[in-house]
Amino acid sequence: MRVVAGKFKGKNVIAPKGEAVRPTTTRIKETLFNILQMDVPHSQVLDLFAGSGSLGIESLSRGAEHVVFVDKSKDSINAIKYNLSTLSGDYDIVNTDFASYLNSAAVVDKKFDIVFIDPPYASNMGEIAIDFILSRDLLTEYGKIVFEHGSEKPYTLAHSRYKQRTKKMGTVTAEFISRKRTALMAGSYDPFTKGHEAVLDEALGIFDEVVVACLINPDKEYTFSDEQRLALAQAVCRSKNGARALFSREDAVDVAKEVGACALVRGKRDDRDESYEEDMAAYNREHGFETYFVELPYYADISATKAREMLRAGDMSAVPPCTVELLRSKDYVSRLK
Repeated sequence: MRVVAGKFKGKNVIAPKGEAVRPTTTRIKETLFNILQMDVPHSQVLDLFAGSGSLGIESLSRGAEHVVFVDKSKDSINAIKYNLSTLSGDYDIVNTDFASYLNSAAVVDKKFDIVFIDPPYASNMGEIAIDFILSRDLLTEYGKIVFEHGSEKPYTLAHSRYKQRTKKMGTVTAEFISRKRTALMAGSYDPFTKGHEAVLDEALGIFDEVVVACLINPDKEYTFSDEQRLALAQAVCRSKNGARALFSREDAVDVAKEVGACALVRGKRDDRDESYEEDMAAYNREHGFETYFVELPYYADISATKAREMLRAGDMSAVPPCTVELLRSKDYVSRLK
């Protein structure tokens, strides 16, 4: 084995003796790091079932800030020390089992940008390690797990707030697991307008998931019931990949925490919204959320109030086509009178 790229390019890496260790081949390592190349510089890396330390050493070579090598085998630890003996970099070598190390990392709230998990293929230690890392939140916001396993045994991620990308390489498959970037789009949606739909479409181009939250403003009197407002939002979300709608009586920032959102999304029609939206963004920031604004030049004149006036006149042009059937039903029409 050798280092593929970086300041240690071409350096040989020895593997521990015996059949217990199955080193990642140079070709597979090259594929993994082609995918990770933008993530490695200045990163905090955990090489969890380190073996020879090849993956962690490749990370150091490519500019990782710090690497922790963990293995319970003394032979592996000795091989890692030998491989690092002529190399520079900031690293720790820990001789313990993976569960003990992860427990200790959780106690001090240690977080990693990249975690390599390459356990014995016949075991379920990789799955256990992934569950622990995700449930104890040991990844940074943009952190990734790289899990190698035999291609004959597929792996399905069970954590809904994370996403999985699979790369099959012959008999070896790598899973790239990272946090979904979820945004919350909160509002009254009385009714859901084409302006709201434009904000949703823009947000779906940036985030993996957008949760549309129908909330209650105690200072407002609503034309449509809570159930109807939610049904309109759900009708729109069903036509959008990555969107879903919910109803809540809680504050937007509390809902954002519940759904694991990393940001809030709001539409801005024109300068009339500026002062109010700045205040909302400041409030969101105080509670740990940035606000992503979508400018709406094409729908600047379509407010929910204007949309209701148009609906009363039989004009459906202000609402998404997928909501028209609902809005023409008796229960909705009766609310507009």
